[in-house]
Amino acid sequence: MQIYYRLFMLFAVLCCMPGLLQAQDALNVIINVDDTTDRKVMIMPMGENGKVTELTCENKTYKGTVEKSESGFYNLISVKGYSQLIQPIYQPGDETLKLGFDFNNKENAVAEGSNDNKALSAYATVLIECNKALWKNAALGADYSRAVIESLLTSADSICKVYGCSEPTKEYLNIWSYISAYDSFSFLPRILKLRYDDLPFKRKDILPLPYKILDSQLAALFPNTPDIVYAALPERNNLDSAMTYLELHYTNADLKKIVKNNIATRYVNRYDYTDDFDKGLERLRMATEKYGLDPKFADDFAKRKATVPGQPFPENVVLRDPQGNVVDFAKFRGKYVYIDVWASWCVPCLKEVPTLQKMERELKNDKVVFLSVSVDAKEGPWKQKMKQLNMHGNQLHNPDNSLCEALNVKGIPFFVIYDAEGKLYMHGAPRPSQGRGVVELLEGLGK
Repeated sequence: MQIYYRLFMLFAVLCCMPGLLQAQDALNVIINVDDTTDRKVMIMPMGENGKVTELTCENKTYKGTVEKSESGFYNLISVKGYSQLIQPIYQPGDETLKLGFDFNNKENAVAEGSNDNKALSAYATVLIECNKALWKNAALGADYSRAVIESLLTSADSICKVYGCSEPTKEYLNIWSYISAYDSFSFLPRILKLRYDDLPFKRKDILPLPYKILDSQLAALFPNTPDIVYAALPERNNLDSAMTYLELHYTNADLKKIVKNNIATRYVNRYDYTDDFDKGLERLRMATEKYGLDPKFADDFAKRKATVPGQPFPENVVLRDPQGNVVDFAKFRGKYVYIDVWASWCVPCLKEVPTLQKMERELKNDKVVFLSVSVDAKEGPWKQKMKQLNMHGNQLHNPDNSLCEALNVKGIPFFVIYDAEGKLYMHGAPRPSQGRGVVELLEGLGK
């Protein structure tokens, strides 16, 4: 059941805000339900920029106006307490969308109206029941699990034949069944309590390669399609090889754009910046020109040079002391600088402070200085926490977050070491709480 919910990324959906609609771009919605008690019902057009519209309720009928979907597909979202349901709906054209739902029927809504929506509702029920069976009957073994997953694929075709679905709905169900089977298979190691390598059958044994199913505009509507496509790329960690395969096997422009961005993002985030930085940047710039990537990826890569050992402290980073004076990092020249990047709201950061302060008092190496840099947006919480924790020594403030951006800091607390010449010595240095090894590292600097 949880697999179904995850497919549509409910919580990301609910963060969207409804926009103003013009009459010619709107669809009227009327939904009759069995139970309205403490229930919110929303609807949104599928697509990258779909806006959620919360429907108003009167006499067990929800009404509203939603932005039209280019594809004709919508997500109906029902929330009651901690229970959430997302039901795909198909309504092409300008006709008012009229539906009836029984939310208490087998934990899934049952759609009235068009055969397309009945078919979509029927498959949602199949999906829930199959996933229940997988988790409940794990003891029956791999053959049973395989049969259940394969039924996710075959059920879609059977449902289409029963209801006489339109071609768009047939395509949607074909894609949905593929993604459902893919997603369910991903849980098998946990369900069967086996390592992936020990499974008696593999994903390729039951599913065709993604480009045979997912190369379409409708497939691009599913949030996890890009990840599935990426995972199936041979040599996906090789920038050019992954891009070339994508170009050769996929035709849908929207899908390719998303996956290309995925490849480029992973390249930037996973590159070993100590290994020929300039060559890595040039490779990305060539790919940008060849495959039409957004130049922002190469720009982001270029900014990472500050993370390479031997690079000077970033010039654009402004540090201020508690009195508001700008502190030039050059004042620390001649000594190694152990920098703690922290914030007053960061609980793990605060846990490091006592050990850090104790280490500073007891360290037997006068060639090392300690520097704590707060990235609090405002100086008030920073100063308050310094006073509360009785923090001493070099306490500086970087409210614009430029230090984190320059050093590619993804989370705090974060520690770096600069050498006596003001050049980066260690990016991602160990924390004080990591024990005696940190002390030995600092005591050995400059000797």
